[in-house]
Amino acid sequence: MKLFNQIKAILKKPFPEAESRLGALKNISLISLFVTFVLYVFQPFGISDLESNTFLICLGFGVTTFLATILHEFIVGLLLHFKGKREPWTFGKWILNNLGIMFSISLANFLYARLLLFGYIQWDLFPYMLYSTFMIGIAPVVVIGRFSMLKQEKKYQELAQQISQKPKVKLPAASLPEHLIYDIPISQIKYVEALQNYVQIAYVNHDGQFIKRTERATLKQIQKETEGSSITPSHRSFLVNRDAIIDISGNAQGLLLTLSDCDRTVPVSRSYISGFR
Repeated sequence: MKLFNQIKAILKKPFPEAESRLGALKNISLISLFVTFVLYVFQPFGISDLESNTFLICLGFGVTTFLATILHEFIVGLLLHFKGKREPWTFGKWILNNLGIMFSISLANFLYARLLLFGYIQWDLFPYMLYSTFMIGIAPVVVIGRFSMLKQEKKYQELAQQISQKPKVKLPAASLPEHLIYDIPISQIKYVEALQNYVQIAYVNHDGQFIKRTERATLKQIQKETEGSSITPSHRSFLVNRDAIIDISGNAQGLLLTLSDCDRTVPVSRSYISGFR
């Protein structure tokens, strides 16, 4: 039972995401080139029996891998919302997503091989292709993923410690005029979270009560209205009051901010970390 709980805890750990489509495209391209290289060098699945065009056929498998992965990411990420912005991306979900990618690659390469090399599809051979792909891919996926997660965790934990040790520099109160956002003083705001066409403003009122208030606005509008104040972006979905930060920690996805009188931590994604150094 203890081992099960340990494995469960690892699978629930935050996993680093590629923050740009260009980065994701680069990773998919590297996977496709790796598939081309492995097939050309080891020539499994009857490729060694081919008399000509071996490299072009292996390159075709790489292209098929690329297209299958792109299609999988589109269907799973955009249509099924498996990678929803509001859902935590964990190590377990990352493994599950990669198993789906391996299935998609197996199916695409099976169809490519049968139609190109044989001219017909024999579905009873597909389980062999699927089994081979999973046996070759599952161990590297888990090991590489776990290594990447631990590396990023260590990086951001050390960064959080460095930032926490720096003395805080607070501007004189006179230089920060008290602006109001929806009748809420900026000094009382803890964070602002984007909710599609709305924002949720978390603040502490004059009676010391923690309140979440939803208004129809965008994060960019709030950011523009609070320009020059202690409200600053920390994530594509969050603005945070720097004066409310009482602790900084880190995980594989970036930094986490603990705020005074607040019931949640606010993430700092990689692209916004420089503003908190």
